[in-house]
Amino acid sequence: MLLRISLMFYVCLQFTLAGNAQINAVKSGSAHLGIITGTITDSTRGEGVPFANLILVGMSENSLRFQGVSDKNGNFEFNRLPLGYYSLRINAVGLSPAQIDSIFLRAERYDFNLGDIKLKYPGQSTLTEVVVYAEKPLFENKDDKLTYNIGESALSNGASTAELLKNIPLVNTDPNGRILLKGKEPRILIDDKPTELNAQQLQDLLESLPGGTIEKIEIMTNPPPQYASEAGGVINIVTKKGKIGWLGRISVSAGTRGEGNFSGNISYRNKKFTYNQTLGLGASRLMGNGYSYRTNLYKDSTNQFNSSNQYTNQNLRPNIRTQLDWEWSKQFQMGLVYQGNMNYFDNQSVNQFVNINRFNEAYKISNRENSSIGNGYTHGLQLSAVLKGKKNAAEQLRMFLSANTSKNDNDRDFYQQFLATGMVPTGIDSTQSQYFNNINSNWSGRMEYTKPLKHKGSNFSAGVNYNASRFHNTLNTNFLRKSDGVMIKNDLLSNDFFFYQEIASVRSGFSWLFKKEVRLTAGAQAEYTSMYFDFVKGNVVNVENSYWNILPYATLRKDFNRQFNTALVYRATIRRPGIGELNPNIDYSDPYNLRYGNPGLLPTLSHNFDWNLNYSKGKYYVNTSLGYNKVSQVFNTIRSLAEDGKTNITWLNIADRNEYEASVFGGYTFTKQFRMNGSIGYTYNVYGESEKKLYLYRDGGSLNTNINYTYSPSSVWTFEGTARFNRYANPQGLSRSNINTNFGVQHKMLDRRLIISFNAIDPFTPQSIRSFTTGPRFELESFSATRSRNYRISISFQLNRMVQKTPAIPKKSTGTKI
Repeated sequence: MLLRISLMFYVCLQFTLAGNAQINAVKSGSAHLGIITGTITDSTRGEGVPFANLILVGMSENSLRFQGVSDKNGNFEFNRLPLGYYSLRINAVGLSPAQIDSIFLRAERYDFNLGDIKLKYPGQSTLTEVVVYAEKPLFENKDDKLTYNIGESALSNGASTAELLKNIPLVNTDPNGRILLKGKEPRILIDDKPTELNAQQLQDLLESLPGGTIEKIEIMTNPPPQYASEAGGVINIVTKKGKIGWLGRISVSAGTRGEGNFSGNISYRNKKFTYNQTLGLGASRLMGNGYSYRTNLYKDSTNQFNSSNQYTNQNLRPNIRTQLDWEWSKQFQMGLVYQGNMNYFDNQSVNQFVNINRFNEAYKISNRENSSIGNGYTHGLQLSAVLKGKKNAAEQLRMFLSANTSKNDNDRDFYQQFLATGMVPTGIDSTQSQYFNNINSNWSGRMEYTKPLKHKGSNFSAGVNYNASRFHNTLNTNFLRKSDGVMIKNDLLSNDFFFYQEIASVRSGFSWLFKKEVRLTAGAQAEYTSMYFDFVKGNVVNVENSYWNILPYATLRKDFNRQFNTALVYRATIRRPGIGELNPNIDYSDPYNLRYGNPGLLPTLSHNFDWNLNYSKGKYYVNTSLGYNKVSQVFNTIRSLAEDGKTNITWLNIADRNEYEASVFGGYTFTKQFRMNGSIGYTYNVYGESEKKLYLYRDGGSLNTNINYTYSPSSVWTFEGTARFNRYANPQGLSRSNINTNFGVQHKMLDRRLIISFNAIDPFTPQSIRSFTTGPRFELESFSATRSRNYRISISFQLNRMVQKTPAIPKKSTGTKI
């Protein structure tokens, strides 16, 4: 432990000394000189414009003038520029000229990639187009959308997308590892395209998708009309599309926790075609421990049941992602995405169970070894198309077709040995095994139409959606007959069933702009859900359920000026139970706490009312929200005590609930180098008096907090950190985590092609969760901790130059020539 802390201190010290030396060099005059890069493109055809004439003019009194030419792909680079303000003027044969002003090279930010600079044809523009360049911050808050620009983050290299999501305000994970937005499960999009995946498939995707391939993540707590019925809002993950020509990048990382990752990315962009390919391989080894203390309450006595455990989980995750985009014309674009993930796992745990009588004496002790070895895969394919109107490009028809299939095999073995007082084996033991085989298929189609109305700033939208899924589960449970050593099947704990589900919906709505910047957006979605369980083998009868729902939505928004707006939002939402909540298989890994799903669950419906205030000016932004939700048919995990001292843990529609919400997130830029962002959200749940008396349900509050900072002393050094604390209320108690932290530093070298990052994850305390649960006839305290402390080194290398250099030639200078 001391060695690791010393190593961490040494690495951080070296980074800090190097950074200070570089900053001092800038101040002392031996500074790096500035760099400006970009790509000149044709606004109509999207092609790079070769051999465009470029003039870079200093905007100070003693201005310098530099002349350059774009390369064959339209790329350019000016380097070794004195610090100061610049204006870039662009001329190309057959295209209108353009000018970009206020490019500010300075000691703390002396390299700029201006991205694509689109030149118009003379018929589209008769005057020189002048654009004032605006720098991109790490976080942006605009139009009810919080954008996290991953490319500006020191935490992106070596991290997975799942890890990056946890660093965003209002985003956290619950005790089961699910991604939550303001305490609810959001809809995940990738490049504005829906991911039709179940919870496990989505988790595999986010864990395997390298953070270095992500350009930005957009958070929408008040989602657009096509996703207005999603209770948890929308998270849109936007991948990098690459520059014109070929680009290649490889990244490797390793951490002291026992993890390693490799990813390679190549992209090609030319004219109207974009190709992006990512390959990755991740390995991890998680270790942890936990305990629980349970008191069983009977009419005439009490006793206790204590357990403790240690576990090691190992995973190997190969992954591949291929993305193709074609622009057939200005009116028609198509895209194709293939995503493949595999998962090989080997999980081991050692558990001890102790029964204690009312005299505080241990009368039954046993040790249990659990082994879970298996593998799985997911293959997904999505085809998208966008058709734009000829007269108005804002009129659009968007279509999505997707299909995915996954398979998971899990071989679980259990060996339990019973001990006498003094931990001496009694000679009594048992051996069991469970073998799971799950195959899941999903097909979906979505169509969205948007048409601008004649009334300025108004539009009409409509859409249809269809989703069908099929799940086949086989579970065989066996126990060892010691008399002859033969494994005997246990039919009571075995299952073989099919699960089918279909969801069809149609929606329509409008957005109308009134005078004084008042906008009303309203509409409704009608949907039909049908699900069916077909049991080939098992102790559960076939279950069939179907239901219709009408889900209206409305938003009234007022923009007082560019900095301040407010909105009143109403949404009717639905939360459907998935196969994770419905699956009746009994988890036998802990024979004293049996877990299983409930095929008879009904969906949770909610009426949500929110009032949002947004203010953004200069150095800071702030967003506040107050909400009230009327929720019916809430489904939740409930623990109950059985007659034999065991507890059953399953999903139930427990009650209706009133939820009161408040949240605030914002950021402040203290200097050009230092910025902080943070969020805090609180939800208070209130249940009916009858449920409180009968089932001991309790009102309670959930709290999620997040604070993030970024410090960029120069263009090649970035420091970033984040800290989170969460507390979760449930009908029977609460769970709270300790403070989780992540500190990162990133350095760019070799003309910014080599990026080295160092992360210290939970260096102070490991990630842990403590829970308190109360129910009829029992009280429970449980604790779990993961060895999350991790010191990670990540290296990323750009295989080819981002820009093919054209030397910048001084045309005329009244200052020092370069």
